[in-house]
Amino acid sequence: MQATCWHCRTPTTFHQELLVHMIVVCLIRIAMLEAIHLAKVPVGQLSFARALTETRLFLKLLLSTAEQNRWPTIWTAFVTCCAKYRVKIKPNRQFPRDRQQYRRNSRGLERKRPGRKSKATNPAPCLLSRPETLKNRRDGIYLLS
Repeated sequence: MQATCWHCRTPTTFHQELLVHMIVVCLIRIAMLEAIHLAKVPVGQLSFARALTETRLFLKLLLSTAEQNRWPTIWTAFVTCCAKYRVKIKPNRQFPRDRQQYRRNSRGLERKRPGRKSKATNPAPCLLSRPETLKNRRDGIYLLS
């Protein structure tokens, strides 16, 4: 919901604004729950961001209307609008959570530069000449590595 900018100046108004944000989230989730029955899709396929945009329009329309009997028609229109918007699913697409790594990958900094030789990597010499083992009480030997 991009709640990074608050319009309050006191702790009381911050509390009130936070409650309004929570009420809006609950309103959107209720509308999305009704929308999945209407569209017959899983709730994970409906777009929360698009439903938030529709909620802003819904609240403006609701506040501009003085008639109480228009509530069911406005609500059903809101739910049908929420049912229209789907999440664009791209299978097997994953992004790292590390922003710096994401930027390096997107800019191509992880790829090998053309014209350069690859670095020679030698495997580390084994410090032990034989593998680690453990002997139990009954003379059984277990390989640890």
